[in-house]
Amino acid sequence: MTPFYRMLHRMFSPISVAIITVLLIFSVQNVTASEALSHRNYSADEKRQLGFEIAQELRCPASDNRSLFDSETQIANELKGHIFQKLDQGQSKQEIIDFMVARFGERIRYQPSLHSGTLALWLIPIGLFFFTIIGGIAWIIKQPQTPIKLHLNENEYE
Repeated sequence: MTPFYRMLHRMFSPISVAIITVLLIFSVQNVTASEALSHRNYSADEKRQLGFEIAQELRCPASDNRSLFDSETQIANELKGHIFQKLDQGQSKQEIIDFMVARFGERIRYQPSLHSGTLALWLIPIGLFFFTIIGGIAWIIKQPQTPIKLHLNENEYE
């Protein structure tokens, strides 16, 4: 045996090779199973419903504050066609949204995902809400407590 072969034999014992082989086989099976689940044939009603749902979640790149579903611009119609084409290919809703985000950027989403770049978009409104609630409670507590004075005549009391 050459020294190189002995070194390889010590590093990779038959048991470690068997374990690595089993792990690789299971990982390949998991990938093909997830691909099989994500690529499926949708019925016509499922395609229509899912296509409209995706189009409502995405913003039209050409018009302000309009979803692809609501917009009638040329690019919106083309993107709606792409959505239904990808559904015909069996792609999932998330795959289609990921494709659109990769092509047009995060701005195409109406609900931006939560990551370091959009953290302020999510935290500022929540912070303002709690700040307003706490400020309102503090303002109510600091109001002077003045007793209500009733001016009643003795005749009115009876």
